[in-house]
Amino acid sequence: MADQRHIQWLHEGREAWNARRRDNDFTPDFSDVDLYRAFREAGKLNSDGDIPLAGFDLRRANFAGSRLNTPYTTGSADLRRAKLRSADLRAAHLPNAKLDDADLANADLSDAELPRASLRRSVLAPARLPRTDLFDADLTDADLRLAYLEGANLCFATLDRADLTTAVLTGADLSYSRPWTAKLFPPSDSASRTTDSPAPRRVACIADLLRHCAELRTEAPSDREFYFRGESEDGWALRPSVMRSKNGIPPLRAYEGEMLLDLMSQRPEDFADAPTALAQWVLAQHHGLKTRLLDITRNPLVALLGACGGLGNQTEIPARHGRVHVFSIPRQLIKPYTSDTVTVISNIAKLSRTEQDCLLGWTSEEIEQRTPGAAYGYPHEHEHVMRRLYHLLRQERSHFMERIDPRDYFCVFVVEPLQSFERIRAQSGAFLISAFHERFERDEILSLNPRIPLYDHVILDVPSGDKQAIVEELGLLGVTREALLPGLDEAASAITRRYSSRRRPEPPSGGTSPAGSTK
Repeated sequence: MADQRHIQWLHEGREAWNARRRDNDFTPDFSDVDLYRAFREAGKLNSDGDIPLAGFDLRRANFAGSRLNTPYTTGSADLRRAKLRSADLRAAHLPNAKLDDADLANADLSDAELPRASLRRSVLAPARLPRTDLFDADLTDADLRLAYLEGANLCFATLDRADLTTAVLTGADLSYSRPWTAKLFPPSDSASRTTDSPAPRRVACIADLLRHCAELRTEAPSDREFYFRGESEDGWALRPSVMRSKNGIPPLRAYEGEMLLDLMSQRPEDFADAPTALAQWVLAQHHGLKTRLLDITRNPLVALLGACGGLGNQTEIPARHGRVHVFSIPRQLIKPYTSDTVTVISNIAKLSRTEQDCLLGWTSEEIEQRTPGAAYGYPHEHEHVMRRLYHLLRQERSHFMERIDPRDYFCVFVVEPLQSFERIRAQSGAFLISAFHERFERDEILSLNPRIPLYDHVILDVPSGDKQAIVEELGLLGVTREALLPGLDEAASAITRRYSSRRRPEPPSGGTSPAGSTK
């Protein structure tokens, strides 16, 4: 129980209290006491109805189970600039507390109640906050490095520039909190590195492409792998197909999971050999369904043929310039198809749009704007969404542990799929995938969080006037549409095109055609 002498000493004011701490470094004990009531009965509340503890030296103080607020008013504790290093605040009641600039390093706030508390610029590095209620708390510029936030409630919290780089966030409720505005990742050179060439890099032949690739390889850090994407017309946004729109709202984005479910229900036999969510998405995209997977390749020649229009359905080469996107990917962002991270993202894509938005931390206003008429709710929505997600994950892996790191939601990964289709093998195919991002340009990603670990990205221009010559050059190397899109239909189309381009032989001069022969 609390030491009544220590409560009386608090009533004497900050200067007297801090002098006592300097003279005699005792351990304050306020455990299991209604401290707010004690101050109110002593007439020591300040003009705002708060316990006036701003600037108090409360290092190692024991507040376990104590109440520092009243349930009948907004009055709480004014602990601004307080020294609470290593304090015991387990299960303490601190709604609406003012803790701006407080030093809570190594403090234990397990199961504490701090809804609507202000912790601007506070130091909680490291601190224990498992299951702590920080609903609607203001953590702007707070230092939470190495803080343990497993199961904490950060719903509606303000996280602008809060340093969460090494915090444990497993199971934390980040709904409606816009977590990408926090510092989620350690500082990196992603934002400072420039990939813009001082002069446009042009590809007029295969040799140009290989030269540029060699130069980029020399310039790249040693931990990088290269991937490529070809687009037959410049000016396209780097969006997966389900994210594309003409009026600013992707019409199919809200039905992403439903479309896959409909396809699987109509053709269950085709998905019999696709036991994972990723395999299902790859198969669906292979047959034309719009998905969040963006095709890339390890083979720059495949991308070059795509940039010339040689992989499209058009009968003529597009008149606009083409592009080859070159991605220099850190190995940490390259995942195999067996990766837990890929499994999580692939199953998030099966959730409804509003469930995804809740999980990713969009505010209720943003959810309504992004999906007009969407329904959302609190307090049980995040818990419901996580149950839904783990249900999907355990259908795929029965023993999947509840250890999802929400930072993974905000990265863009390369996934190397199972080479289950001839087309993927022929094209050395891979995919870019993300739970959060709808566009994959560097500037778009870094504008949301400049610390996100990211690839370098260079665009090579393929002039329209050089496309035909490049296609013919690639053909000499066997890089053709029929080689990269294997199958009987494509082989037949290729033969038809080849024979259609032949000239019919002229009959001998003065002779009679076989049709007019009288013999």
